[in-house]
Parts: sequence; structure tokens; C-alpha cells
Amino acid sequence: MPATATAVETFALWVSPTGTFRLLHWNTITTPQHALCSEAVLPISLTSELTMWADECAIPLGHPRNAHASELLRAYHPHPGLHFGDVVFTGATDPRTDTVHGLTEDQALTLIDLYLLRINTRVPGARRH
Repeated sequence: MPATATAVETFALWVSPTGTFRLLHWNTITTPQHALCSEAVLPISLTSELTMWADECAIPLGHPRNAHASELLRAYHPHPGLHFGDVVFTGATDPRTDTVHGLTEDQALTLIDLYLLRINTRVPGARRH
């Protein structure tokens, strides 16, 4: 029986400032630049296996603040900072080849669960009389 190779499907999580998110098939996208439609992207390393990519042109182009991405980042960094425009979450980057890896199915589902938990959890504010 001949050996056959099967492609491992990988993903990226795209999050917009409106809170809309999409799971992208990374095998067809392959670069953060393509996913964000921008040549100027900034990698933000969250773990050894997870990277968030932000569009560096978002502020000069007047794109809105992405509070949803900042809230998700809070799970990895206590002070995530402000991010603007669309962002994409991928796997790690291979330092030898600069290849950006997609998320495995488990990583993608874990990130979506975390995203949904964080944006749906509201901390009650002070009561106003």
C-alpha cells in the first residue's frame, strides 16, 4: 500500500474592531500581510506558539480601536496596550525561515473559546443613583 501524505489544516483567527471574528484557513492565506491586507504588520509574541499580528498603518489610516483584541490579549499580558484595526492570531514564526505557522485546530478552538468568554464576561460597574 503506497504511503500518502495528508495536508494538516491550519488556521488563523481574524478579529475586527467591531468584535466580528473569522477563522481563516491558513493554508490558503499563509502570511499576516495577506490576512490583514497590509504590507506593514507588527508581530506581538504571546507565547512560544501564539502570535498576534497588528496592522501598523491602522492608526495613520484612522482605523478604530480594537478593544476586543486588547481584551483577548489580557489573557496573556496584564497590560495589553491599545491596538487599532483588524488583527490576526497565528501560531509561531520559524526563526530560521521566517515562515509563519497557522494555528492547529485545538489552538484555534481554544482561542475562540477564550475570545468568546472574555468578550461576553462583563465586569459590573459602580451603581449610579
